[in-house]
Amino acid sequence: MSAATEAQPGRAGPRLSASIKRAALPWLILAVVYALCVIASADFLTWHTIRLQLIQAAFIGLVAIGETLAILIGHIDLSIPWTITLTGMFATNLYAAHPHEWVAFGAAIGIGVAVGLVNMLGVYVLRVNSLIWTLSINLMLQGITLIYTNAAAPTTVVPPAAKFLALGMVGDIPMAAVLWAVCAIIVIGALRFTPFGRAVYALGSNELVALLSGVRLARTYAAVFITSGVMAALVGLLLSGYSSQAYLGMGDDYLLPPVAAVVIGGSRLAGGEGGYGGSIAGAMTVILLEAMLITLNVSQGEREIVFGAILLALAFLFLGRRRR
Repeated sequence: MSAATEAQPGRAGPRLSASIKRAALPWLILAVVYALCVIASADFLTWHTIRLQLIQAAFIGLVAIGETLAILIGHIDLSIPWTITLTGMFATNLYAAHPHEWVAFGAAIGIGVAVGLVNMLGVYVLRVNSLIWTLSINLMLQGITLIYTNAAAPTTVVPPAAKFLALGMVGDIPMAAVLWAVCAIIVIGALRFTPFGRAVYALGSNELVALLSGVRLARTYAAVFITSGVMAALVGLLLSGYSSQAYLGMGDDYLLPPVAAVVIGGSRLAGGEGGYGGSIAGAMTVILLEAMLITLNVSQGEREIVFGAILLALAFLFLGRRRR
């Protein structure tokens, strides 16, 4: 047996230890942030407050599914905010005109699939930078929504299923959290145990090598961006149910927080490394940070500054740990 072969186990141990540390860091950050929230207000220890935070985190977490997949292949999806808004407004108006929930949900999913396919076309086929392409698509969706609302005013008639998914309870657990948990299990399982997951990591590590290894690039790009579009569409429905209406700008708060959740969760922005497990902790961290600043009566402007600075500090902390 050669010296190189004998050395393999010795190298595997540190690698495994580093991997465990990277996976644990997002949850450690979450624990620290939660402790600070409790110090700021004992209300964070009550189930009522925890339940509200879980619902809010579920919205970020569901959007972060698509964002995680996009980042794992080395790209990003910034078309989410107005996918959410257009979906929420169109689906609620459609339900008001034709009170069949499956029609409204089908239309919402259709919008998500269409946006995903358009993003796949621009990023994979036309080879436009994903940041530029998806941000441009977001602006176009905003224009489409504004044109649409001139012809059809928003309505407060919301599909009951959307209200149940956003505000319903299963025992004492929010239905939104249950839906999030189910989707999280599916995504984590797909990334770890299916050819799709292997294709995603291979594509994010090196696209040329992935192609030579037999990865079907077009299919993987399509699956990733369609998933992102569908998750945004689903959140559009949930937000309309949560607010009992759809309104302009309802998706504006979902441009960068999902990206922050993924970064805090440990996924490498260049792609090929990370996973959705960390994004779950990242989504809860983002929501708790926002709630803590509100509890401390920080003004909106100051809150944006502090929130951004904290997120940058957390991101640099994680990236610094990765370099060592």
